[in-house]
Amino acid sequence: MVKRFFTTETQRVQRLILSVLSVFLWFNSFAAENDFYKLTTVPFPKELKLEVSGMAALPGDRMAIAIRKGEVWIAEKLSTGKPVYKKFASGLHEPLGLALHKGDLYTVQRSELTRLRDTAGDGRADEYLTHAKGWGVTGNYHEYAYGPAVDGAGNMWVALNCSIGKGPNPNNRWRGWSLRVKPDGSWAPMSGGFRSPSGIGTNLAGDVFATDQQGNWFPSCPLIHVKRGAFHGHADALEFTQLPGATFKVKQPLPKNLTVAEAAQRIPSYQLPAVWFPYRKMGMSTTDILADSTRGKFGPFAGQLFCGEFTMSFVSRVFLEKVGGEYQGACFRFRDGLDCAALRLQWGADGSMYIGQSNRGWNSLGAKSYGLQRLQWTGRTPFEIKTMSARPDGFRLTFTQPVDAATALNPKSYTLTSHTYPYHEKYGGEPMDIKAHKIKVADLDATALFVHLKVEDLREGYVYELHANGLRDSKGSPLLHREAYYTLNRIPK
Repeated sequence: MVKRFFTTETQRVQRLILSVLSVFLWFNSFAAENDFYKLTTVPFPKELKLEVSGMAALPGDRMAIAIRKGEVWIAEKLSTGKPVYKKFASGLHEPLGLALHKGDLYTVQRSELTRLRDTAGDGRADEYLTHAKGWGVTGNYHEYAYGPAVDGAGNMWVALNCSIGKGPNPNNRWRGWSLRVKPDGSWAPMSGGFRSPSGIGTNLAGDVFATDQQGNWFPSCPLIHVKRGAFHGHADALEFTQLPGATFKVKQPLPKNLTVAEAAQRIPSYQLPAVWFPYRKMGMSTTDILADSTRGKFGPFAGQLFCGEFTMSFVSRVFLEKVGGEYQGACFRFRDGLDCAALRLQWGADGSMYIGQSNRGWNSLGAKSYGLQRLQWTGRTPFEIKTMSARPDGFRLTFTQPVDAATALNPKSYTLTSHTYPYHEKYGGEPMDIKAHKIKVADLDATALFVHLKVEDLREGYVYELHANGLRDSKGSPLLHREAYYTLNRIPK
């Protein structure tokens, strides 16, 4: 018990060094990234506690903004730097998402999916309609509900927290599950095994994804493809597999002393995340998901996903591909230096990214506790690894700028390791079975935008951590972000 609550002097010093290093890297990244993506703080009235919990873009230069204490505000003339805020709705129970669908706003409260309508046309909601309800709510502190996300078929998806720290309860049905709500309001459970899926969204194909939080059963934060019949890993959701409507069964008790790679082989319904975000290196508490639908207005990453990071107050970037019919891919750091925890992301009319922030009283980097910031592409293209895709014998990198051939073809420009994680009930988990891999540079294409890295002994179910410290572009500049983390669930054939 003593070791749990107290640390040694050496551990204190190590944590202090890590804290100082994190702050140094935070400011250093902020300065370099600002040349390519300008970050500004959006003003709001002092009396408005803008703890952003949901955002939905509206026609024109307007944004609907949900705040944690139960209100929805409309920000008009957002890009002018002098927005006007008008209250649209109030009295909601901790709305943690917002979507515009067929002209109306929808938000998920703890106990229902609500449709907000302004039938009088006076800028205020006069109808609060229950669109879907019936999942379990007991009053447990952690019983958050997130969404909705609208898929390509027009269905809405809701993600439910598990009742952390609470045993079986007949009134908390479907906690830790995703629910698909049809246009008529009827719903059904689709997948289970979430811990705290604080981000839910879609890619440009309309497929649904969610992020979850490092903790019990999750050694690090994942990006999960949400689909029918999938078990995402958290065992608290398994009690509901006995209910009518459950889409999968898992034999219990779960096997012990497994890695996540082994769990994927031993537990038939267990689906590995599409992407693991290595702890601290890629954040500590991943949040919202936003697909780049700007068609180049936001730079060279059209179609990719951006994700918010709560604790370390930044935005990351994700490239996804399908291998064997399943999503997997790579994550990259993108933009540090936010005022506060990045909880929600949304596009503005001009292709700017708006970052809604609130740390809800928990710790996060930055000088503020809540607010709204705007991220604009300056028109300058950073030298970045644009994509990292899997090949039967290694990985193919594409770049946003032509690379210098001498550094690109030099194996010493790269280092590559792989690791997996433990699958267990304990909180979090360190990388394990770490292995360094030899790299052979097979070729560089004529445009100097693609390079093929041949890698020995690829392993399925492992995360590949690439450092390209020696790489330079045609002008001699290094990469803005030199690390990439690819989750290799399947090796292409």
